[in-house]
Amino acid sequence: MYARCAVTLPNPSFWWADGCILGDLGRPTCSRCSERGYTCTYSLIRRKPGPAARSYRGPGPSSSRTSSDHRRLSINAQSSHEDSSTPDSLSETRTFTPHNRRVPIQSESCQDPLTRSASIADWAISSQEERLLIETFFDTVHTAIPILSKERFLHQHRSLLVGQNLILAIITITAKLTEYTFSTEGFDTDAQINSLLSAETLEGDMLGQTPSLDQFRVSCLLAFYEFHQFPGHRAWTRIGDLTRMAYRVGLDRIETLRARYLDWGSANEADIQEWRLVWWCVYRLDSYSNISSGTPYLVEQETICTALIRDNLNAVPDFPGSSDQLCLPSQPSDLWKILPSLVSNPETSLYNIHIVTIAALRQAGTATRLRFLQSPEKTIASLSNLERSLSALRLALPSNHLNPNRNAFLNETGSAHHERLVTVLHLLMARLLTSILMCFRPGEDGWLTGWQQALESCQNIASIAEQWNGSFSVQVDPAIAFVLFTALIFLHIHKRLGMGPSTAAQSSIEHCETILLLQLEQFGRIWTLPRLLILSLKSFRESVSGPLSQSQVQLVLSRFEAPLHPRWLHFLSSARIDLELFRSVPA
Repeated sequence: MYARCAVTLPNPSFWWADGCILGDLGRPTCSRCSERGYTCTYSLIRRKPGPAARSYRGPGPSSSRTSSDHRRLSINAQSSHEDSSTPDSLSETRTFTPHNRRVPIQSESCQDPLTRSASIADWAISSQEERLLIETFFDTVHTAIPILSKERFLHQHRSLLVGQNLILAIITITAKLTEYTFSTEGFDTDAQINSLLSAETLEGDMLGQTPSLDQFRVSCLLAFYEFHQFPGHRAWTRIGDLTRMAYRVGLDRIETLRARYLDWGSANEADIQEWRLVWWCVYRLDSYSNISSGTPYLVEQETICTALIRDNLNAVPDFPGSSDQLCLPSQPSDLWKILPSLVSNPETSLYNIHIVTIAALRQAGTATRLRFLQSPEKTIASLSNLERSLSALRLALPSNHLNPNRNAFLNETGSAHHERLVTVLHLLMARLLTSILMCFRPGEDGWLTGWQQALESCQNIASIAEQWNGSFSVQVDPAIAFVLFTALIFLHIHKRLGMGPSTAAQSSIEHCETILLLQLEQFGRIWTLPRLLILSLKSFRESVSGPLSQSQVQLVLSRFEAPLHPRWLHFLSSARIDLELFRSVPA
């Protein structure tokens, strides 16, 4: 056993010279800790002194370095503290993976109070501001990306058990999204975000130590932020790397690991709960990124063996059992069967229903993508299965769940109301994709039925927007902007169809467009992604300003693959030319 001093020594070469190598498992105090009044803590693993391999060292000493350079803290700055130990009660973490690689079940090690105080000073943030931003994070951003148990995290933060990188990511992203103004000018929010995003991701640890819980949390936050604030190939790739690393650790099969491996099985339920939260965050990111881009999911829903969250997210269970845990069914058609059990736990029902409705939306996204890869007969069969699955799911939801109005008689809060509306939008988007597929059924009846249902779905999406309160926009996942954008595109097509709606129906469609665009603009005040979608919508409206024939509408439908698919976006920008070629084609 090796003593690992909790204080960072000036010269690492003296660390192990003064540390105590024990043969009798005694725990004396080394000279370094004795001089500073600290108690030595111990680890079963000896680590090399100095920063972790491939860690970012930053610029070397220079007389020209500015004061802001001293305050800058990158995501890998924690490497200088990764070897600091926890108290005796936390130092020996229980860890295991199938390949004998150690995965820390618990959170990051605690840090020396002097070191933590110095870090806060380096950030030019007072401890009061740090606590305020963390509270603000849980009141706003965390609802959109729930990856932490609030009360447990706040307790660990007060006890200095949270890694610096996670704190930095939380306060930086929260400050940016809420437009928080710091009391001093020393903390550059944009520079910190750029530093966080440009630092190495979890991919850099593929050949090294398995990422910790806090490292996964940081990666989830950064993937979420970059996908919506800097959408593009890099953001999509970041989510893919995160998903693959989650698979490598085994987060997709936590319940199996608990049953087969001692260290996972002996971990307390509170720690396992934290890992489940990370997995379902990865699931959501994988779903949104691939549904929007029309690409295959990395997560295989049929093989997930990680339970849904059954206990209060803000409480710590005091029992280790998992016999009552529920997983997503392997068959999408069985999603409705687990809803009664999920609804019986009101503390987490909305969280889990969100996962279930995403699973239904994934099914619709898969059917849309496979339409180009399989025969019409298989497409019709898939469509029938999808319709049955969605119908059963809608009917199995709690009473009044689909109501766009707030359930005032049930004392539904504004935050819970908007969280529920997001799940309704998932189902409406799935219904809209189903309606588009229905338009390709042979015969005139298939076309008319599908086209009418598409209009109905768009109008229902607009009814959600009518109840929207913009003050809650930062509390919901902005990925619903894809739903609003898709509805706006097809409402415009409905309005331009030559055989189209009456004057009253035309007025109704224009009202829906106005409401949806206003809601998209509210998200655009916070995020870049909705602003880009608005620009794409305006370009399409300018290209398609005249009446459309049925054949032209079918051309548009045939080009639709996903809201962010490159070929679809290219078509929207050049729709005028393509549609002109089909103007004379008979319906």
